[in-house]
Amino acid sequence: MFEGMEVGILEKYPREPGRCRYEPYRGPGHYEMQSRLRSGERPRCYYDCDGVRVSFTVGSCPEYGILELYDFESSQIVA
Repeated sequence: MFEGMEVGILEKYPREPGRCRYEPYRGPGHYEMQSRLRSGERPRCYYDCDGVRVSFTVGSCPEYGILELYDFESSQIVA
């Protein structure tokens, strides 16, 4: 997720810096994230799993379906 919009599906739920495969969605979330990367920004994204929100920074998209991720943070989701 990026700014509340779906970006794609991660192959696994990463929690450490490195490359991660994902299946991009064709939609506004993916478009906006990629636009920010192209403009030199580093988008902050997240996923929710088992009551925990894991956020991370996307450093680059070196090739289609691959993201370079870093700066992970986890927090409990409060309903």
